[in-house]
Amino acid sequence: MPVQTHDSSEQQLWLFSRRADFWLASAGASAGLVAAVLVVLWHGDREIDALDFVLSEAHLGATYEAVIRRRLWRSLPVDVLLVPFAILAITYALSMSGQTTLLTSIAMYAAIWHRGRQSLGVARFYQRGIGGAASPAHQRLFHGAVYLPMLAALLAYAHLAPLEYEGEPYLALNLGGEVASLVAIAAAGWVIAYFAWTLWQSRAERLTIAPRNGGIQIHPGECWVILAHAVAFGSAYVLGASNASFLLVLAVHHEVQYLYFAYAMSRRSAIFSGESKSASRDATRGSHSTALCKREGAVRSELKHVAFFLVWPVIGFGGAVFGGWLALEWLAPLGAGGLFCHYWLDGRIWTRRSLHA
Repeated sequence: MPVQTHDSSEQQLWLFSRRADFWLASAGASAGLVAAVLVVLWHGDREIDALDFVLSEAHLGATYEAVIRRRLWRSLPVDVLLVPFAILAITYALSMSGQTTLLTSIAMYAAIWHRGRQSLGVARFYQRGIGGAASPAHQRLFHGAVYLPMLAALLAYAHLAPLEYEGEPYLALNLGGEVASLVAIAAAGWVIAYFAWTLWQSRAERLTIAPRNGGIQIHPGECWVILAHAVAFGSAYVLGASNASFLLVLAVHHEVQYLYFAYAMSRRSAIFSGESKSASRDATRGSHSTALCKREGAVRSELKHVAFFLVWPVIGFGGAVFGGWLALEWLAPLGAGGLFCHYWLDGRIWTRRSLHA
């Protein structure tokens, strides 16, 4: 059965729409990543560095927006209150004791894990939209296509830049060029195997939303995310070993994807909660007036939701700017601690358990 074009089916299968998801959350974003790499080579990273600063603080705010909007401290008090408090306390303790090398190392490895897990989470959103993994083989190929490029990027960077990460000394997991090369070859082979398998299984041009009755269908959004993930990790950390600007490119790619995903999930919950409220009102109106009111209401609702969503990203950005102006020594560890808290929360607030909480 071909994909339905009405809003409810589209909303179930895509974050926004097939085209928008392609360009902002999936493989189309890789075109922007490659373009940004060329800009760095030709012009430098001044604008990308500024963009990364703005987006990084905004995407921290998007995490807090999700926690506050869904009141997750009620259902997940340990995950959203106790553990972040412990992370901040440990970060301050390490910073005050002069363990800057250890903090830089944690930031490096946690960033790789976090960026890779985000790709996994977005791809899983599409995968769950059509009923989950098609088979155990699909599941194994899927996980390998996410985790092996992460590991290959880590080992390649540690071998090519064993002394500094973003200009700071860190503890490099340098296993040598031979191991890094073997893992890189394995990662490339696994990604190729994943795409070969999905192309072989997905012979139909259109995605089905019916249960699988003998045929196996793979959501194209999942494949797009895996492609973007492989391009990002296959370039940023290798090129970033010689020029940290390329890590900024990956950071911006990651932040745009996260903000897009976070807003889409916020919007989905608002839409689905509003459907039941509007159903009773629609029953008392004519079809023409109902359609007109729906269009007008949709525009107002979208603008209102954008405004509410931007509150915490703006607060996060404003707090970072204000903290930079104050230049207080005791505030410095808060930046790293807030980032680590975001890494933790991002891994907890988008799970199936938290979404159903």
